[in-house]
Amino acid sequence: MIIKSLKNIDNIDKKFQIDLKVNDYINLINLSAGLYRPLRGFCNSTEVRNIVNFKRINKKENWTIPIILSFKSKIKINFKKFYKLRYNNKVIGLIKPNDVFNLDKNKFCKKVFSTSSKKHPYVKFLYNLNNSFVGGKVYLLKKFLPKDKYLAFNQHRNKGNNIFFKKSTVFSTRNICHLGHQFIHEYIIKKNKKLTIAIIENDKNKFDPRMIIESYNILKKKLSLYKSIKITKITLPSFYAGPNEAYLQATCFKNLGFKAFIVGRDHAGFKNFFKKYESQNVFDKLKDLKIKIFKTKEPFLCLKYKKIGFELSNFCNCKNSKYHLSINGKNIKKMLLKKKFKTSEKFLNAHILKYLKKNVKKITN
Repeated sequence: MIIKSLKNIDNIDKKFQIDLKVNDYINLINLSAGLYRPLRGFCNSTEVRNIVNFKRINKKENWTIPIILSFKSKIKINFKKFYKLRYNNKVIGLIKPNDVFNLDKNKFCKKVFSTSSKKHPYVKFLYNLNNSFVGGKVYLLKKFLPKDKYLAFNQHRNKGNNIFFKKSTVFSTRNICHLGHQFIHEYIIKKNKKLTIAIIENDKNKFDPRMIIESYNILKKKLSLYKSIKITKITLPSFYAGPNEAYLQATCFKNLGFKAFIVGRDHAGFKNFFKKYESQNVFDKLKDLKIKIFKTKEPFLCLKYKKIGFELSNFCNCKNSKYHLSINGKNIKKMLLKKKFKTSEKFLNAHILKYLKKNVKKITN
């Protein structure tokens, strides 16, 4: 819940205070702004157990990733009190605790991330958290709600954006637009007409989100295909939870009113921890989400015929797959950082490549 003010917040004793990490801060914003509906607070032990075991908050509502808040063991939680939530040395909100619990981290990680290996970044992060968690409804002070004009929950308040979102398919990304993405965008625009590009932002972005936004603004100016797209943004921790995170993203966009959501080959995955297209299968099992899901195959570039098409679609006359290249954003970034522009040009629109050449120093390592 977002509140303008709360009387006597400054009078709450410091011992009733929990410090937030960056992921907690992101989750607090999303809980308060309604992106995580029906959740209104950090999960309690019952909710965690239901989500981990059954992918449900309760008997009626599906959910795939528990939103949890760790705290220092020396803090003694009193369920009758409000606790300050502090981030970057500023009190930004409150939590009214209703539960304190520990996690079986091994089971939690295997169920949510399909692994307990610390080679998985969020598993490693979770194991480093203190094993004391608090659940409860949260309140964010309005003045600490980010004012970024590109944030979807800010755009959502505008009637025109609302109408556009309801008719639009959303493509989420943490990456610069390459020709594989452009092929998917063209496919969706021909089918659905309206497309929104949603940049997912956090401290783990492959590229500076400002660069991604600028690159899409360039495409809007230079290519008629992109003239009518909308650019938006959400903040979301990098869970790298594959199908479970794909479902969480779809839920966020459903809550923002979007008509449809694109799920690709390795959506929200990490290295080889998930099978190809595994993130698409969760939507066959959890079918109650009121947003249409577009499942797309992997785009390939045919070097012989200079064409792009979906895997297994006979998109060119080439009968030898040795000419087919996967279009991988991670590899493209490496090429750019090494200034291998000649190699990367076959994967990028000329306008984007020109922009990246000028701004290669700004690319996030």
